[in-house]
Amino acid sequence: MKSAVKTIMVAAFLGMLLAPVQAAELESGFMDTKWATPAKDLKGFTQVGGSEKIAYYVNLRRTYTFFGTEVPDDVVYGFYDDKFFAVYVNIEGIDIFSQIKSYIQHKYGVPSKVSRETRGNLTTYSWKLNQTQIKFKHHETSGKMKISFYYLPIAKQANAEMKQDLEDEPPGPVFPLSAVRQSEAIRQQMEFLSF
Repeated sequence: MKSAVKTIMVAAFLGMLLAPVQAAELESGFMDTKWATPAKDLKGFTQVGGSEKIAYYVNLRRTYTFFGTEVPDDVVYGFYDDKFFAVYVNIEGIDIFSQIKSYIQHKYGVPSKVSRETRGNLTTYSWKLNQTQIKFKHHETSGKMKISFYYLPIAKQANAEMKQDLEDEPPGPVFPLSAVRQSEAIRQQMEFLSF
């Protein structure tokens, strides 16, 4: 019994020591990739999309564990002007989503912002650290869940430029879209911009 109590106390103590380290790591980068690193400097990354100054990459050689919870391997890294600034992960399963959210709440406290959109029953939880932001999105209607990490100095630049582009030239369809589909596409783009 005494050894079990000692083991629990040691584990709790180590957890308290490691928590600030992970927070500090998020301020400098994601896992072992430093924020603002050029994509060309990263090994094992493959571009999977993007346009103009924004590009998206994956690293299929890695497995990922977020805050002690293993997540699917489809972790997407975002680059703006060839500088690493964001990570996006689709979460499968409300239990994994809940575990990660609970861990983050325990570590960083209640979210600095919670927003809810009735369309699609989207709930967004945001935690803002010094230069990094963590966002959880849960679409209750579809069941889709996503966690994102943003490096704010570059994310703000990308967001400002994308908003300016929208103001300069409102997006039009590249191919014929119905009015409903076009407004949905614009809404999704604006949702992306509202990090």
